Amino acid sequence: MVRPMGTSLEGQVQQIRYTNEESFWTVAGLKVDGQAQPVSAVGPMPGVEEGMRVRLSGRWDENPRFGRQFKVEHFEELVPATERGLVGYLASGFVPGVGPAMAKRIVERFGTETVDVIMREPERLAEVSGLGKKRVQAIIDAFQERRGAQDALVFLFGLGIPRGLALRIYRRYRENTIAFVKRSPYKLAEEVLGVGFQKADQVARGLEIALDDPGRLRAGVYHCLRVARDDGHCFVPRAQLVTLAVELLGVDAELVDRAVSALAVDGKVVIDGAPGELGDVDVVYLSSLYEAEVESAFHLASLLSRATSAQDAVGDRVTLAAGSLGIALARGQEAAVRLALEKGTVIVTGGPGTGKTTIIRTLLEACGLPEAKVALAAPTGRAAKRMSEATEREAVTIHRLLEFAPAEGFFQRDESNPLEVELVIIDEASMVDLPLFYALIRAIPAGAHLVLVGDQDQLPPVGPGSPLTDLIRSERVPVARLTEIFRQGAGSAIVEGAHRVNRGEPLTATPPGTPLQDFYFIAREDPEHICQTIEKLVTDRIPERFGFDPMRDVQVLSPMRVGPIGIDALNERLQALLNPLPQDVDDATRRSPFRVRDKVMQIRNDYDRGVFNGDLGFVRHVDPKAGSLSVVIDDREVVYDREQREDLVLAYAVTIHKSQGSEYPAVVLPVSTHHYKMLRRNLLYTGITRGKRLVVLVGTERAMRIAVGNRGLEERNTQLDIRLGRALDGALDLR
Repeated sequence: MVRPMGTSLEGQVQQIRYTNEESFWTVAGLKVDGQAQPVSAVGPMPGVEEGMRVRLSGRWDENPRFGRQFKVEHFEELVPATERGLVGYLASGFVPGVGPAMAKRIVERFGTETVDVIMREPERLAEVSGLGKKRVQAIIDAFQERRGAQDALVFLFGLGIPRGLALRIYRRYRENTIAFVKRSPYKLAEEVLGVGFQKADQVARGLEIALDDPGRLRAGVYHCLRVARDDGHCFVPRAQLVTLAVELLGVDAELVDRAVSALAVDGKVVIDGAPGELGDVDVVYLSSLYEAEVESAFHLASLLSRATSAQDAVGDRVTLAAGSLGIALARGQEAAVRLALEKGTVIVTGGPGTGKTTIIRTLLEACGLPEAKVALAAPTGRAAKRMSEATEREAVTIHRLLEFAPAEGFFQRDESNPLEVELVIIDEASMVDLPLFYALIRAIPAGAHLVLVGDQDQLPPVGPGSPLTDLIRSERVPVARLTEIFRQGAGSAIVEGAHRVNRGEPLTATPPGTPLQDFYFIAREDPEHICQTIEKLVTDRIPERFGFDPMRDVQVLSPMRVGPIGIDALNERLQALLNPLPQDVDDATRRSPFRVRDKVMQIRNDYDRGVFNGDLGFVRHVDPKAGSLSVVIDDREVVYDREQREDLVLAYAVTIHKSQGSEYPAVVLPVSTHHYKMLRRNLLYTGITRGKRLVVLVGTERAMRIAVGNRGLEERNTQLDIRLGRALDGALDLR
């Protein structure tokens, strides 16, 4: 008989009619014990398989379209009760390395208590002949994964957590998932990638945690500081922080202020002072950023105190080096190389075409050091590759230079294990944020030279702080400013256009009939016409007139992700044109976000697999059922499983921020008032300077005027410049 509402059903899953990969929402046909006709069961059932015996808890429901259904609120796999059934269960394939013979041996030893032994006394598995430690552990892990995951995932789904995050949470806490989430839901925001405060607060609401709970207040304040960090700030004035947290939490300011103090007592934040309009004010740092700022100033002050060469000798070495390379240095370039040889730390800054690469090459020749004593590095893999090509020497990412250990999460090179070099040159230094700068500066050995090369007018780092800008602003670090244009005989319209933008001079549309050049501005008004023009440029006009491959050579950049001409919309349109889906593909392939031949970008550093934020590749193979795919990146095939796939995005169009440190043969860039919030001079300048042989802007002259006129330098809350000055003046014991 069918059981009444509010109870449970037991039976065997005969057919799985539908499963949602993201939510595990499943529609299954269940053969209920003692009932002739199968029952339609619907609800979240992670890991359910055809042939599995289950116990379902829930309620009956009349669906207007599908009739009577059992709405599943909880599901539990039932193991067989007989020895024969247990052998088949263990040998079904979910336990790695256990086939029919080994399954029979295990059941012969423990009989019908086999599962209880595995779950409660797993050490007894050693009593079975032929079971070594590794296989015993594999059996334990498989059971915990299969049975623990089902309960944990259903619990997390019930709190409104989507599949991807639920799996990430389970993998972080395993069998302790349910207990941990109930006890400390706000810890999820700190410990699990992708779980922000709002999601953790949603979980806490489901667990009926009070709005004024101290844990909630501390988590809200901490979240506000993390948001500020993600916006590039190293600290937030305390009064402003309280205001932000009150808006977020909906509680009294006094409670929030106490939470700030409690976080300071716990060591998670540091309360310090900073200059304000009316005198010093209290400011609040995340502890890690406070340490990075203070210690960076200390280490940098130590490097700056060293000058190592006599000026006359340096001048002779520079002249000889330039002659050896066949380079005629301009006065500013020669001065920059001499400065880098004379001082412990030097900044070389200049726009495109001003000879920064020439200075690096001359410096490498003039320093007289063997290659083993020189380190060349850049923040990203693509920037390091460009540096290698320009210098014909090995250049690496800063993370690789400092021997980052991903499993442990720290750099192996530091003040106790410094780099064994005498000269370190960092290219694209404008991209280096404060935490990475701290890791670098503490690994520079005593007596070594540090040369930071970058363009201070480009976008600031994606991460917190802006060390290059801070050091220049401090006026305590020697700076060589390059202003004369050399690249391509000063005849490149790209270079001229970039410098015009940087000077605040507006660009006008390129007149029809203009002779072939490397820089164009095409006037288009509404977003649809802008998109249509971009499509035509990428697929037709640029390949025909310049011979560029539309997939490999042409890169569309946009200031924003969303909107009619944001990268999401542009990627969808360009994918349909450049890599259309065949008509005869199955539904699973049609639903997959990626296709074979798609152009994709890695958006997070993955040191285990050797792929990094900003790496471009092309999809070689897609398995839509398994959710996996393989991507060719720099002539190497990298495999992504369903979860790792979250690290990939379509890259027919990418944001200007993501393009930093890269160069492309051809760049197409929309400029529209629909990107009003992002229309800033340094953003447009950065986008233009990504193009190596061709840049085409498409949009309105009004948007161009707004962008060029909006100097809008991003003011970040930092004090590295102040701390450096105090350290050099001996006014503050930083340690």
